[in-house]
Amino acid sequence: MKYCHLIKKTRHLILSLIITAGGLGTAGHAYALEDCIRGGNQNHSTMTSTINLRLTGSIKQNQEVGRFTFVREGGIGGVADCGPDAGIHGYTSYSEGSGIVAKHYGDIDGYPAYHIYPGGDRNFVYVLIDNRTGMHFQNQPGSNIPVPAGPLLPLDLTVIIYAAKDNPDTLSLTGGAYIGTVLIQAYNPGGGTTAVGYSYRLKGKIESAPSSCSLENSDLEFKLPRAPVNAFSSKGFPDGNYKAEDNLFISCNGDLSAHMKLMAAKTENYNGKKSVIVPDDEGNNNASGVGFVVTSPMNNDAVLVNQEFVKIADLQDGKTRVPLVAEYYRYGDSVKPGRLEANTQFILQFD
Repeated sequence: MKYCHLIKKTRHLILSLIITAGGLGTAGHAYALEDCIRGGNQNHSTMTSTINLRLTGSIKQNQEVGRFTFVREGGIGGVADCGPDAGIHGYTSYSEGSGIVAKHYGDIDGYPAYHIYPGGDRNFVYVLIDNRTGMHFQNQPGSNIPVPAGPLLPLDLTVIIYAAKDNPDTLSLTGGAYIGTVLIQAYNPGGGTTAVGYSYRLKGKIESAPSSCSLENSDLEFKLPRAPVNAFSSKGFPDGNYKAEDNLFISCNGDLSAHMKLMAAKTENYNGKKSVIVPDDEGNNNASGVGFVVTSPMNNDAVLVNQEFVKIADLQDGKTRVPLVAEYYRYGDSVKPGRLEANTQFILQFD
């Protein structure tokens, strides 16, 4: 007996290909990049990326949740003058007080990822990339990134936000979180190297996804053992154990309940409900007088009903195996031996 889920499920696989150009400023320089010279319209400007992101669906650890660019907060022109072979020092950082060192999370998609806050927020991490060169920022000793000759304008950066755990919680960035620093000189804890450059920060909010579930398998198949006709001495369940079990696998990003209803073409009554599934092509060379009942062990063996939702399980965050059991049920005044098979459909509902 085969049951097919009605709800069509589509999975989207998003692949990101980032090609990094070799060029000047990579680890294989034939010569060192020169520092830019202090002397712009101002010494420092802040670049802000305002994020208003509401997640949906089931989010997995290390899954990309968004990419964002930055806008300058005040100031015009450059903060320094750069020669034809100049470069800057790019750091993932929180502040000068942090030693220009962000807390490393691990590599994602080939790039080093860092925690958004010094304490190591467990929900989200980031990768910071220079769009012109494709190079990534990193903590000490930083990244040496070539820049065009002339005034040192803000670098066009992209921050990629990733989930640091399955189904991350809401993260509020209202107060701002500094994640990157551009300096014209390599950072020196002795002082004097952080006065000129740009700071990059995040503001806004990343809202956790509303609780939802996804079904990993959409088909159920119950293969019941053969039963003799004399096991059906009266209406009801047979004498003996003639059952079969199959499982649904459901993944959720919160605590929900699963309800199921039958969509059978023909049913008979059990305890006043349309719960007995009548086999396909009953009679002729097939058996008659016997159908199937499906129950849910995770809800006190609740019996499924045609065109009516019945709770089958309480689901927790993560993956849950939900067993269902099918068994014979005599509904006819008489029983004829033969083959029994039924194909019907289910609808699942989560709330």
